[in-house]
Amino acid sequence: MSACGFLFLDKPSGVTSQKALSPLKRALSEKRIGHAGTLDPLATGLLVVAADKATRLMAWAEGMDKEYLVAVRTGIRTDTLDTDGRILSESEPVEVGPDWRKLSAPYLGGIDQVPPAYSAISVDGVRSYARARAGEEVVLPARRVRIDSIESVEGSPLAGTGWKQGDFTLRVRCSKGTYVRSLVRDLGEDLGCGATVSALRRTAIGTWRLPDSFSDRDGIPGVHRVATVFPGHPRFVADAEARKLLSNGHACTCGLADADDVFCLNGEGEAIAFGKVASGRFQPDAMLVDPAELRA
Repeated sequence: MSACGFLFLDKPSGVTSQKALSPLKRALSEKRIGHAGTLDPLATGLLVVAADKATRLMAWAEGMDKEYLVAVRTGIRTDTLDTDGRILSESEPVEVGPDWRKLSAPYLGGIDQVPPAYSAISVDGVRSYARARAGEEVVLPARRVRIDSIESVEGSPLAGTGWKQGDFTLRVRCSKGTYVRSLVRDLGEDLGCGATVSALRRTAIGTWRLPDSFSDRDGIPGVHRVATVFPGHPRFVADAEARKLLSNGHACTCGLADADDVFCLNGEGEAIAFGKVASGRFQPDAMLVDPAELRA
């Protein structure tokens, strides 16, 4: 069946984010499926997937903060900044846990970070990773990102997905656009021995979370209707006149105070539009149903 809403997928390691969506497209008979934030093939973790017209909210969802668990393997440098890449150098690894609090202090807050050469950033119309794979030397300009916290994690929640004894695990909370692989590279240089990512897991996007450890679950996750996925956002129910105006692409009146990120619902509680309220009028930024449905 076709469905408009969100799914929360735990991507396994070894597949691209796009390939991870293929079973969902078949199960939902839905071609319009997208996700918020690409994960590297090595990584596991949360893909927030939108189906049907919910894909119109993807750009907004992509802007949310992220949380990752990352396994740091010291004493090794690779071209991709993870263990999927070609080894560039090896040295003695760090055997005693570093003072991560002190080591990570320079990277907290707003920083200028150099992205990996093996990334999806476009350079003159060509993906950076494609240039790097072709043997070109790629040096990308630094980008402003924000890292809110870097914490050492005891135990081995990433066991089975690339972590091995001797790796260190960190929990990183950061803004959109932050490359955890670059962070590990920079921490490794500060240690003096280099470091690369052996396992990576995205545990959260905004308020949406997954457990710290990957679980290979069979089956297709359920579709969550748009209105239920964002319970804390302001909303109002459109009457017949408002629905008519919205169906023609016009703003409508509502009783809410000025606010961004507002949902307009129909009488059944389904989200039909997303937008902002100013001076008592709702201006839609994205319609979540066909206009013809609002005229019925």
